[in-house]
Amino acid sequence: MLKLFLNTTDSFLCSNVKNIFEKVESGFTSEHKEFNITKELKNLENDPLGCTLGNHSNFETTVKIKIKLILGIFFVAIPLMGFAFLAYISSVAYTYAFVLTFVVAILVASRMEEIARRYVATRALQTV
Repeated sequence: MLKLFLNTTDSFLCSNVKNIFEKVESGFTSEHKEFNITKELKNLENDPLGCTLGNHSNFETTVKIKIKLILGIFFVAIPLMGFAFLAYISSVAYTYAFVLTFVVAILVASRMEEIARRYVATRALQTV
């Protein structure tokens, strides 16, 4: 059961990362004539989800924001509501809902970072 859940989650994350990169890349390619995907992928390769003020291009910022929105909606907001509902019906302190949501968010964020890093490496090989 756990393996099925992890496979489903990985499939969801992989397809979303791929869709985000493809949509952002196609948008930037059509809007900006001087857009260099190889340079942008090289910037994303080391730290695909990290944030440092002033060090990112528009492409990199857009990709990171969209990935973090997926994480926030599907792996923070929805689990928090689910765990809070379970805490409510079982008369358990809501603190457990926050702790469990935090654990889910940390695990998925680390997995999402690995998936994004692998996608960037694969996409960089395609552009060479």
